[in-house]
Amino acid sequence: MEDTDEKRIEKIKELAKIYYFLEVGALIDKHLELLRVFDIRGFENVATHPHRDKRVYISRRALKHFVEERKTELKKYHTEDEALQRIDFAISEIKEVVVNYHSYTRERIDGENEKHFYVRNYQGEPSIRVLLEEKPENLEICSLHFTKNRKQE
Repeated sequence: MEDTDEKRIEKIKELAKIYYFLEVGALIDKHLELLRVFDIRGFENVATHPHRDKRVYISRRALKHFVEERKTELKKYHTEDEALQRIDFAISEIKEVVVNYHSYTRERIDGENEKHFYVRNYQGEPSIRVLLEEKPENLEICSLHFTKNRKQE
């Protein structure tokens, strides 16, 4: 069975659903394990992409944190099914956000580490912002956020 980006993302979405039903703060196995999400290559804009030829990973801990934080936010105004659908949508769109972004910024956070922010706007949906940290061999997703749509420039 071939390991594709789509299959990896589906596995991550299944894991996110498991994390959704855990108690907030529950300990998880292999929390430092990195899950490969996709590779940045073979796309139209790859020659100008800030991170061409990098692999993108997310740790189990970062995934759980994303699910816990968004669950808390989303349950204020949405049913459980709607909250799960929005979390699922954000995970499904990670690749699209990073590869076909509408805006990209980078910031030096603590004098050493640079954080990279990729944002993609969606019609009728909140924008999705993916925060990544560049490691020597790859990119690691630190967090995902829903943000208000901004006008494209």
